[in-house]
Amino acid sequence: MSSNEIDVFVETVNDSTLKMKKLNLDKNLSYNRKKLDMNLLLFAKKLDDKYAEIDRKEEEEIRLNEIIFDNSGNKFLYLLKNSSPCWNYLNDKCRLDHGRIMSFDGNKISSYRAFKLKNCEFKLTGSEKYKKGRLEFKSEEDWIKKKNLFFNVDINVQDFVGLALSIEKSKDENFNDEIDSIYKYTKIGKASLKFSKENLELTDDFKNDVNEAINSKEPRHFLDIIRKYGQFVPTEIILGGRVYFRDVKSSFKSSVNKSEGGSVNAKIKSFTTNIGINFSKSKNKSKFYGSDHMRIIGGNHPDEENFDEKVWIESLKDYQTWDCIEFNNLISIFKLLPDNLYKEIFKSIGKRILYTSIIEEYDYYLYEPGRCLTIGLRNIPKNISNIILNEEADCDIFAAVVDTAKNSQRVFFNCQILKKEKAKPTIIIHGIQKEFQECKCKLNIGIMIIGYDTDFNLIHSDVSVELIKNIYNSNNPNMTLPSEDELITANTPFFGIPVLSNFGNLNSSTAIGHNFRKLDNNPNELKIDTFFYCLKQNCYVNLTEFTFCTIIIKACPKAYKLFKLDLSQNEIDISKEFNDSNPKYISLYLSDANSYIPVFMNQKGKKVYIEHICKNCDKCISQSSKSKKSHNIEFIFFNPDMNNN
Repeated sequence: MSSNEIDVFVETVNDSTLKMKKLNLDKNLSYNRKKLDMNLLLFAKKLDDKYAEIDRKEEEEIRLNEIIFDNSGNKFLYLLKNSSPCWNYLNDKCRLDHGRIMSFDGNKISSYRAFKLKNCEFKLTGSEKYKKGRLEFKSEEDWIKKKNLFFNVDINVQDFVGLALSIEKSKDENFNDEIDSIYKYTKIGKASLKFSKENLELTDDFKNDVNEAINSKEPRHFLDIIRKYGQFVPTEIILGGRVYFRDVKSSFKSSVNKSEGGSVNAKIKSFTTNIGINFSKSKNKSKFYGSDHMRIIGGNHPDEENFDEKVWIESLKDYQTWDCIEFNNLISIFKLLPDNLYKEIFKSIGKRILYTSIIEEYDYYLYEPGRCLTIGLRNIPKNISNIILNEEADCDIFAAVVDTAKNSQRVFFNCQILKKEKAKPTIIIHGIQKEFQECKCKLNIGIMIIGYDTDFNLIHSDVSVELIKNIYNSNNPNMTLPSEDELITANTPFFGIPVLSNFGNLNSSTAIGHNFRKLDNNPNELKIDTFFYCLKQNCYVNLTEFTFCTIIIKACPKAYKLFKLDLSQNEIDISKEFNDSNPKYISLYLSDANSYIPVFMNQKGKKVYIEHICKNCDKCISQSSKSKKSHNIEFIFFNPDMNNN
């Protein structure tokens, strides 16, 4: 206690309870507000039988002794109940600056706070809205978004929906019934609240937990942080009330257990249950009435009574009954950290497979020798497109191709990547023929994007990747692939792709082949052999410089297959291991250190062929005969879709 503090009697007007506090009269009102813990009250100065309300904006400039009422030596301080809502109270009540997590039961609020809200943009004027409408669900994802009070198109919301679904995807017939249901709703918006990263103050506990996770070198520790602090903080919030009624007449599919009147959260296991998040149950104001399929958020209404809209609307005149009825502009709790700490996190987690897809039946008109096909990364999700252009994500692209046309069996294909500065990468595909014939090919093209997960959507994944880049130079053509483990014996898939920085006359018609070869003196290091074949000149050529990018994929055993090839045959049947004909990422591995085979691999449906374009030069004849005698040729297959099964 300060020596300057004295006894002061504190009275709230129209409240008979009188309290005594030790207060410092020389300090300003802001200082004493903290001592009094009075978010819902205002300071007042007594003037005869009236009280003058003091605006909170003036509290920094007014000392406590200026408003103290002296009665026979006793000091009295008068407080008034604040009739106007203030963001501080609503923040404390609704825990607006706490992290949240999406779930099948609606988003949950973490009990632990990563940030403290210092100030914000708080508006009442123009925010009040009375709206009636119908709520329908287009998909499982759409249902989760709206269940969690996200109604606008927001790419960030979709990221968090995907994370929730990937960690727990529990469905039953009741859940499908909910998706097919239609709800009528009434919404009354009373206030809006917005804030940014600059309005938040990082808590010491969150900062310490993040640093410990970074130092641990264990990415799963960041999932523990999500369990504790939540996935995201919504930075735009609408407050007020919302009520839903299930429109049984309009719902075109009935629930199997409708007679029980259970809503979806009676049957669906919550995402938060699965990861054990610490959230506040006391703050969940939503109510479900099984018989009427009704849900109320915000406002007051007597339980077990028929809903009276007038009573409910009247209750919303008291801002203490308001609740969150809509969220927008979600930001990951990690993105709200200082920039240096934010970057340390995604770099400590390492690179991930950010996106995979297949472009189906893409036409390739091979009407002259050496004509390549270039494909830009179009029609990919906007968030993936943004992350590719984000230099901090340091993305690389891998591609594989399958020809689905029956009349182009004599064509095989080779993929490269063109990666110019500050531009989206382009896939380059060369159609290769031993004897040229004009043809039209229909290609299925597999795309895989690797990079840092700057949006933290893949923290839950055990699959990590290591990306190794070698710069090929004709003056120093030797390239190797180092690794901590012996990749073949560890069942670890790896594969590579050439990456060009420019696209001239020579490399536009040059196919770049490669394979991996064992090194006798180091079992944990592989030799990377590359060869360049000009499709216009029909001969091997030299390229000056390019980057060879190799990916090593860890903890992904389901997606890995290894085949051994007897060179008395020129094909591998993969139908027993793969039940689809989608493009596979394939590497050729030679376990004989003295072997070298300049061949291309060509997937056609569920078979893979070995294509040797040149058998006439001395180099190919001698090396090919050595390799045939060794019989030590293996093929590594990686199918990212199998890891999700």
